[in-house]
Amino acid sequence: MTHFDIVRVDPRDHALVQSWLAAKEAVPAHDHRGPRPWSPLRPLTSLVAGTADARREPWAAVSDGTVIGFLDLAFTDLDNTHLVGFDVGVHPEERRRGVGSALLRLAEARAAHEGRTTLSAWITVPEPPEAPIGAQFAADKGFTRSLECAVRRCDLDQVDEAALDHLLEAAWAKADGFALIPFEGAPPEDLVEGIAYLHSRMYTDMPLGEWDLQEARIDRSRLLDLARLRRQRGELHLQAAMRHNESGAIAGYTEIIVEGGEDFHCYQADTIVDPRFRGYRIGTVLKIANQRRVREWRPKMRSIWTGNAVANDHMITINEAVGYRLAGLEHVYQKRIDTVPASALT
Repeated sequence: MTHFDIVRVDPRDHALVQSWLAAKEAVPAHDHRGPRPWSPLRPLTSLVAGTADARREPWAAVSDGTVIGFLDLAFTDLDNTHLVGFDVGVHPEERRRGVGSALLRLAEARAAHEGRTTLSAWITVPEPPEAPIGAQFAADKGFTRSLECAVRRCDLDQVDEAALDHLLEAAWAKADGFALIPFEGAPPEDLVEGIAYLHSRMYTDMPLGEWDLQEARIDRSRLLDLARLRRQRGELHLQAAMRHNESGAIAGYTEIIVEGGEDFHCYQADTIVDPRFRGYRIGTVLKIANQRRVREWRPKMRSIWTGNAVANDHMITINEAVGYRLAGLEHVYQKRIDTVPASALT
């Protein structure tokens, strides 16, 4: 049995941080070999920057000065206060020695200490499926798969731009009466409230399966706070909104995020259309327009990654039409917990 200690990651401890980053890189490199390349910038900046509505706790299992496992906990304090999101991993050379189990016990203990009742994690499975290491570990520990999602990649070098022209022309024929507004960074003042409202709808409109994710209210303050964090992380946030000309309402929204220092990979995040304005091909206009902006800003960009619930047939159809192809699976596993003895925290 390997002797190890579990400690909070202190951003002032250079050696610990570097070893922690190395462990976080080693796990996906060994287990996934494909879906979405790993970048150190987000975990690194998470040590010193965050948002006002959420707290993160990075933990590390350390043996002889080397990080052999990690646990990242995420607590939201304005909504979904019953939930703890987490990510856990063990260096491939240190598995089956009780490290992952100890980290998971800590996750459950911290959740119970905070009065939370549900733990959930995203677990990646490559395509074609190889040994689902994380999924099997979660199942063995009492977690159940609560939401099935698929990861897709758009290879910008392979996109048929002529086909997109025809698709966009047909979509605009249905979207007459709407205006496209592209922008980057914090939303313009006249868009903030509408975009915040649409972000809130992501918690209620997208398929959630059995995932215990509840409604959230994204308001102006939270939206601008997240924009501030993206600036601090050096991210390029490419966005587009559609405004209904007659009412002035923001009818739809989409976003692509390029992490700091990244020239070849980025990811498509939220896309949503207000239910009042569905059926006008707004999602198609938004996707194509914003996708084409990527290479205006990053000419070497090759891949855009995205994920959808497998039950989200409508959005998957749009994504396939604009060039996305299946690259892997990524599911939510969750577990409802009771109280945990305080001794588990030590």
